Amino acid sequence: MEPALHSAQHLGQILPDLLLFFGLAGLVVPLLQRLRLSSVLAYLLCGVAIGPYGLSALADDYPWLTFLTIADRATVETLGELGIITLMFMIGLELSLGRLKELRRFIFGLGSAQILLTGLVIFLIASWFGNALEAAILLGASFALSSTAIVMKLLEERRLHSRPIGVLCFSVLLMQDLAVVPILVLAAYFTGLAYGPVGIAMISSLGIGLGAVLIMMLLGKRFLAPLLKALSASRSAEWLAALTVFLVIACAALTEVAGLSLALGAFLAGLLIAETSFKHEVEVIIAPLKGLLLGIFFLSIGMMINIGEVFRTPLLLALAVIGIFSLKAVILFPLCLAFGVPHRRAAEAALYLAQPGEFALLILGVAMAGNIMPAQHVQFFLLVTALAMMVTPLLFKAAPLAANLAGRLTGSDAPEVEMPQSGERVVMIAGFGRVGKLLADALAEQQIAYLGIDHHAERVEALKKQGFRVIYGDARKLELWQRLHTDQVMAAVIAMDDHAATYGILRALRARWPLLPIIVRARDTGDIAALYAMGATAVVAETLESSLSVARLVMQEAGTDAGVIDTILDQLRAQLTGLSR
Repeated sequence: MEPALHSAQHLGQILPDLLLFFGLAGLVVPLLQRLRLSSVLAYLLCGVAIGPYGLSALADDYPWLTFLTIADRATVETLGELGIITLMFMIGLELSLGRLKELRRFIFGLGSAQILLTGLVIFLIASWFGNALEAAILLGASFALSSTAIVMKLLEERRLHSRPIGVLCFSVLLMQDLAVVPILVLAAYFTGLAYGPVGIAMISSLGIGLGAVLIMMLLGKRFLAPLLKALSASRSAEWLAALTVFLVIACAALTEVAGLSLALGAFLAGLLIAETSFKHEVEVIIAPLKGLLLGIFFLSIGMMINIGEVFRTPLLLALAVIGIFSLKAVILFPLCLAFGVPHRRAAEAALYLAQPGEFALLILGVAMAGNIMPAQHVQFFLLVTALAMMVTPLLFKAAPLAANLAGRLTGSDAPEVEMPQSGERVVMIAGFGRVGKLLADALAEQQIAYLGIDHHAERVEALKKQGFRVIYGDARKLELWQRLHTDQVMAAVIAMDDHAATYGILRALRARWPLLPIIVRARDTGDIAALYAMGATAVVAETLESSLSVARLVMQEAGTDAGVIDTILDQLRAQLTGLSR
């Protein structure tokens, strides 16, 4: 009975914390979001409120406040680490091995240059202020890194994570995650926990880590897909969820044993599953969990902020936060330009990646435990890191302004659009209004390249600033399509409001490229037969499809069998369009 009693007591201890967290996630955070705060900032503010330096400080005078605070910060930090692991897994799930190979120039080139140059400059500044050699090195290394969790979450909220700016930021962040390994080896050497020359220790750690990664990738690529297909015959509804969690934990554990981070192992697990046909189902299973666990991580960061210390030295803290943001942005901007990144995108990336991150908290903690730095100095830098992470959501709002300023100063006020590269397969979208934007978002989510064409100059400029890949041009001119490497177009979509222009574009494209799949938007059923006769591969009538969607929902509510519904709707579609397809 004693183990059961102990378990019940432990559950009783953490139950109030769980109740408070889910109350914040389900009630307070959505209310703060209605005030136009990002979910990241909302969780950080909640963490400040319920942490040991928030309402807990008043609990002696007002005992009822203990119900609004979380005392067990260790549990919160552990769950927060799971949030980072889940985020990295989802990022890996959205990429592929081929995509990583394409990004190697930004990952290993730009990412390495950013870490080395930023770390060197911060090291020199720290040395100038009288820090010891070891302390200055670790300060430079830790502050050179950014927050993968916050940056990727904010990019995802703005639907930028799969666009060029999101891919660029992720490339740099991935290299930073890889750099944690040698930095931790260096910290262990400074504290006396590592033996032998530091160079040999680094090389051996990196060799072990690289060997573990290669083994995981080779075995996973060879055996994972057949295993998933064999297990898919299971009648258990939760088999895929259970196997996914097993793979993530196993890969994370292997990378940690090899001296790498847990998050990197989760990322590799995502990459492996992304190469299988089960990718989309796994995304649906994991997505809700990711948001909750990341919320706990942001909560734990907020709990670290000591409001009393902030008010005790507000000017010094503000200067330190502004200084680290300015320094990192000033270094990264020209580096991006040197690697061929357009001015506007370089300015945005410089601001997005200007904050210190969660790994700085880890490295500074090691420095304090090993007496490399005085505890008072470490506490100050930990507070600077936490405050900088808290300010990051506000800085994201300034990034478009920085991009516009960079465009004006360089004479490239309009955002640059990446034209199709050699060998790149794209979907061309003629007409980039409401329908074109929705289609572009859907394609970007699935990592499918597209290029839009629109003849409204103001609309094009606004869309470019939002990150859409669209150019100004008249889609009725066949010469424009020929210039855009049409042999690389996998499909064309005509989504224009002008029906006369739609007919002209369809006729010209079909005459020039007889085998090109062409999907045409129609407002109603009247033009469907004519568009098919002119060679459209598929025609979607908005009024027809919306009406059929309503009919489907009604029949589903009435309990009609899915097969019967499909048959009825096919018959109605054929009757209304005059086609038997």
